[in-house]
Amino acid sequence: MFEPLAIRIHINPTIGEIGPLLLTWHGVFTAIGIGAAVMIAAYFARRRGILEDDVYNIALVAIPGGIIGARLLFVIENWSSFSGDIGAMFSVNEGGISVYGGLIGGALAGWAFAWWRKYRMRAISDAAAFGMLAGQAIGRIGDYINGEHLTKNSDLPWAFCYTHPDTLQDPICGPGQLGNHGVHPVAGLYEPLLLIALFGLLLVLMPRIKKDGYLFWINVGGYALIRFFTSFLRINEAEAGPLTVPQWIALGMLALAAVAAYIISKMPEKSAPRPPRQQPRATNRPKARAIP
Repeated sequence: MFEPLAIRIHINPTIGEIGPLLLTWHGVFTAIGIGAAVMIAAYFARRRGILEDDVYNIALVAIPGGIIGARLLFVIENWSSFSGDIGAMFSVNEGGISVYGGLIGGALAGWAFAWWRKYRMRAISDAAAFGMLAGQAIGRIGDYINGEHLTKNSDLPWAFCYTHPDTLQDPICGPGQLGNHGVHPVAGLYEPLLLIALFGLLLVLMPRIKKDGYLFWINVGGYALIRFFTSFLRINEAEAGPLTVPQWIALGMLALAAVAAYIISKMPEKSAPRPPRQQPRATNRPKARAIP
């Protein structure tokens, strides 16, 4: 039998079970990615003179928002699989999330909380951009292992071959649904490398761009381009006309980034500082008289 030249991955995506919980490599690296994203965002926020506590407070809201957004967009994209079983929508432990939905949900929740607390929203969002990129790249290591995202066949030397019988899709490079071929490593290789490149671009631009907020929207636009073009290599995304649902979302986010950048260009260079905490009012108590 012809053996394609490819990178063979024979790793069980499931680590084991802890009581009723199923522990997977995807879940482990997602958790590591979230933790790294918060710490890296806090580091860049500190360099901009922002309290790390502000970042951690936002993270407490942004992380649940991201989880809800990730599951919600996945359900929307795969509605035909959930329309007959509404309860399955909430079975997050059984897998099925959208990275794009997580980013949108987390960003919306974080921005809303920062606006409510009157934080330096634009400056914090710039710091968050670095954390988001690093967290995504780390989380994609789980996709390297589990083969969750079906992509087009490839005979390139860096194509991935998933050979473990418990892989989340039919084993490839064998009698699987894609035949005796490797596949393009979109989620496990292409996207992480492009995310790292975008991270490096923001590092280069950081000392050159003085206005708060630009870096965040460059990140949004950059990732939209990454997601749009890599979707041409995927085969398991819901279609809507000539493009897939994630591609339409990517185009919308690209347009939003352009509009936001224009609005920021009309704003002051630095985002408004957090108002100082009010000091307790002094009471007009009469001074104690000295005892003669």
